[in-house]
Amino acid sequence: MTASSRVLALLLVVASVASSGASCPQVLRGYQVGTMPLPRTLPAQPSLEQIITAVHDNTQRVRSYAATQAVLAVPGVPRLSARVACEPPRRFRLQAQTSITGPELDIGSNDDLFWLWLRQHKPPILAYCRHDQYGRSAARRMLPIRADWMPELLGLVSFRPGDRHEGPYPLPDGRIEIRSRIAADDGELFKSTILDGTTALVAEQHLFTAAGERLASVRTSRHRVDAPSGAALPHLVEVSWPASGVDFSLDIAAITTNSAGADPGQLWQMPAYPGYEPVDLADPSVVIGPPSRSQ
Repeated sequence: MTASSRVLALLLVVASVASSGASCPQVLRGYQVGTMPLPRTLPAQPSLEQIITAVHDNTQRVRSYAATQAVLAVPGVPRLSARVACEPPRRFRLQAQTSITGPELDIGSNDDLFWLWLRQHKPPILAYCRHDQYGRSAARRMLPIRADWMPELLGLVSFRPGDRHEGPYPLPDGRIEIRSRIAADDGELFKSTILDGTTALVAEQHLFTAAGERLASVRTSRHRVDAPSGAALPHLVEVSWPASGVDFSLDIAAITTNSAGADPGQLWQMPAYPGYEPVDLADPSVVIGPPSRSQ
């Protein structure tokens, strides 16, 4: 089997080196800065417009995001030290390594394309895809979260004006839900966003096909106020992509916002790893196959 025919197995193997075994919380907890709870930002019965305004106010406080001390792991797999950076809407970088073997994982996106690299993947490849070709590629099934949604994994959520938003719908636990209809290349998608009813912090995001199949879920918790920006940001991110068997979390120790990195040009440039063949996921010859793991 050629590298092209097995490249998407990389997306499955990511799960084996990616995250922490923490269970997914059902209720958003830990709204604190120090020992003080975060203040109420929503009225008792908020309108859809008030909720969206509160969420956007929080998100727009962050122009750049960096966390150099984080942990990425899955149950039964040694944890990896990780670092993550983001500049909305499309610049994103997640890198993980061990002190013994060095770099193990590199997932990134710039203004033009995104890439995925895993040191242990066999055959050795660097997978990539241009954003303008993503909707017609096999990658969209295995990686249902587009590059411009990556900031939302870190709590930087936006309700796009081109989508249709409905709600709020009250939930029994005091939280509220916003339902969105999103136009996609292969049909309409549905998104459920669950927020705290007083602080407007986003607790859960779930993406579905028109037929009701869940494509992705993101749960964020342990929110803390970032003093420089004033934004409340999560320090635990839990991600699930059912179609690809990926289930991981990111435990973040500290976050730096609105500060230029040491070498931003290099940070957002697709890397070259010696011995790893670049493979375009938009190539029609690329097919989805079973995961290939190193022994």
